[in-house]
Amino acid sequence: MQDLFIFILLLICLVFIIRPFTVILHELGHAISVILLTKQKATIYIGSYGDPKKSLKINFGILNIFFRYNPFSWKSGCCVPSAKSISINQQIFYILAGPLASLLVGGIAYYLNFAYKPHEFLKEGLKMLICSSLFDFFANIIPSNTPIRLHDGNITYNDGYNLQQLFYGKKFPKEYSMAVELYNEQKFAEAAILFETIILQDFKDESIYRLAISAFLQSKNFLKAKDLSETLALKSKMTSDDLSSFALSYSQLGLHEKAIEFYDKSLFQNPDNKYSLNNKGYTLNLMGKFEEAIQYFNKVIDIDKDFAYSYNNRGLSKIKLGQVEEGLQDIIHSFELDPNNSYGYMNMGIYHFDKSEFDEALKQFIKAKELDNSTYLIDKWINDAKYQIERRNII
Repeated sequence: MQDLFIFILLLICLVFIIRPFTVILHELGHAISVILLTKQKATIYIGSYGDPKKSLKINFGILNIFFRYNPFSWKSGCCVPSAKSISINQQIFYILAGPLASLLVGGIAYYLNFAYKPHEFLKEGLKMLICSSLFDFFANIIPSNTPIRLHDGNITYNDGYNLQQLFYGKKFPKEYSMAVELYNEQKFAEAAILFETIILQDFKDESIYRLAISAFLQSKNFLKAKDLSETLALKSKMTSDDLSSFALSYSQLGLHEKAIEFYDKSLFQNPDNKYSLNNKGYTLNLMGKFEEAIQYFNKVIDIDKDFAYSYNNRGLSKIKLGQVEEGLQDIIHSFELDPNNSYGYMNMGIYHFDKSEFDEALKQFIKAKELDNSTYLIDKWINDAKYQIERRNII
């Protein structure tokens, strides 16, 4: 009886080892193929979608691997190539290499299990490896339109969906490949113009609209993003992320009531959409509804304790409600999570501005603008601080 208990316990331990093992091999399939194709660095994240924090970093030349410290999170991962210019055929190859690596591992395990007669414990382990590899293969190769939110805020999808889009994209005009390349190089303004050109050529595919909207948002052309979102809404059922982007364009254009309406629609579809929650809270701050806003920032922090923006936004809400020390601690903590958080500096500037400490406020506003010159209303705050300093000097 004791031997049976030990055997079962060892099998359970094996399950927790094999699943991360197949995830690592899957991501290595992506990484090794993209390195061979591009001769440039690739980075694997095990246990996160691109977050290097709270992770052990291991370097193998031009291959970097980040292992989350918590091994129970190793059931997911992603591979990020450093090359910005990758052809569609190369993308197809390296994306397909991940599921094929899983299938290859499963095939080898199947062969070892049936070609030889391993020890019973090893035999059970090989069976688990076969099952885990097949699960990994089918879960990735079957297209799913469920979005995967990366740590940097961008959205991706599973391998099957990305392959489907790449094959589908081959029928688009040559501008499509150029636009995708520009987008990957973060030349969003140029990419947006090309995507819009494709739409005007009567290629009305929803994925092109989404890429165009994202590119216009990234390049801070919120009016164009809003117009394209309105067109997309007439063409298809919008996802929670679509509605969140729609709402953001309204918010950045100062149409706060309309933004709230679309954030609510986004959250109706996905109550845990942290970007909709945070941005709705931010919009409520702009409307002076600080107590209501805090509820949304609290929920984001419950979902993701490392999301810097919700801390600095909640900090401003608390300061405005008279909870100054707590608010300042939130903003300071946001800098620990993201030292380049422009909105944290702007909110710290607002704190000093409200105390009539205009010189310090101006310093904080300028820092925010240096980090991101498109920070919402930052020019207004800089001008207000300069005006108050000039007015004080005249008096």
